[in-house]
Amino acid sequence: MRSLRPYGAWIAVFLLSLGLAVPALSQGSLFDDSDERREPAPSLPQSFNGIIRPPSGEELPKQVDTLNDIVRAMQACWRPTGVRYSGQSVTIRISFKRNGEVLGKPMITHYREGEPDAANQEAFTQAVREALVRCSPMPFTDKLGAAVAGRPFTFRFVDSPATEKLQSL
Repeated sequence: MRSLRPYGAWIAVFLLSLGLAVPALSQGSLFDDSDERREPAPSLPQSFNGIIRPPSGEELPKQVDTLNDIVRAMQACWRPTGVRYSGQSVTIRISFKRNGEVLGKPMITHYREGEPDAANQEAFTQAVREALVRCSPMPFTDKLGAAVAGRPFTFRFVDSPATEKLQSL
């Protein structure tokens, strides 16, 4: 028993010295400059919004590699035949699987009526439905498919062409 006492004192001193060193180690100042703050890598936005207007003759791209390509592809899929410009718009929230198929059921989040013409309204909503079917599966590259899988997209289909002048709010 006597031989353990000196070792116990050394262990106590060692543990106390570690207690004083822990705050210095946690600051990380021993190995690098802690003054330099590292920012996390930028991530994709939680959702993506796009306005889809009557197409200008674009074709569906063979590969969709960027977020802007998704809007262009959706615009190429929309063919509103028999629709008069009446101020209608519909906003749809949709998500895609990694392989470009639609995930779940698209949700209409907003609908704005134009002129009170039932035939024109039906033609407009039918053209939007057909665009979603035509664009599924979206031809994502593997990299983009992995990045956007499950993320919500909001597309606003508008039945009027883009104006050249920006309107001030």
